[in-house]
Amino acid sequence: MKNTKVKMNKVVMLLTLSDVFTWGAFVVISALSGIYLSDKLGSNTVQFVGIGTAIYFIARGIFQIPIGNLTDKLKKDHDEILILAIGVILMGFPYLLYPLITQAWQYFALQFVFGFGVSLNVVNWRKLFALNIREGMEGKEYAMYDCILSVSTAVISVILGIVANINDKYFDMVMISSGITIMLASVWVLLIKKISNRQSK
Repeated sequence: MKNTKVKMNKVVMLLTLSDVFTWGAFVVISALSGIYLSDKLGSNTVQFVGIGTAIYFIARGIFQIPIGNLTDKLKKDHDEILILAIGVILMGFPYLLYPLITQAWQYFALQFVFGFGVSLNVVNWRKLFALNIREGMEGKEYAMYDCILSVSTAVISVILGIVANINDKYFDMVMISSGITIMLASVWVLLIKKISNRQSK
């Protein structure tokens, strides 16, 4: 009898795990950042967060096109994997410095670094995911990715929310641990290189 069991798509799973570590943690700390920064930046925090968000999206937007053009010129996926890993590290690094913020410009600078990191992330993550997703299973693999990411984000939200609510010291710990968690996602990305039969190779 023919074995009809479908093997797990290892590349898609590693990309999913990298997003759980990056975007799962980011969704939570982005929701908490306004509260966190209010004690550091004073009464104009809402305005500063609005400006910082704009800086993030501008940096994210303007760097994606040259990054996309660069990776399209590269024949193999080794460079995409490396650039994605660097982007993940740059996304997590600003949160290690959040407890040191005392002025708005510092927050703006960290938002710029985060935006640049995201531009390296999203272009290469989407490209690798699209190249490695299996024909005829696109819906299932996208759905599994989103299900895992959504459930993981829900769990992370509860845990970080409870810890951050204890006191300001623990709030600092949440920011730093979230930054480290995001940076660790680069490990999942680099493991893709060990999968010899990946479609993007």
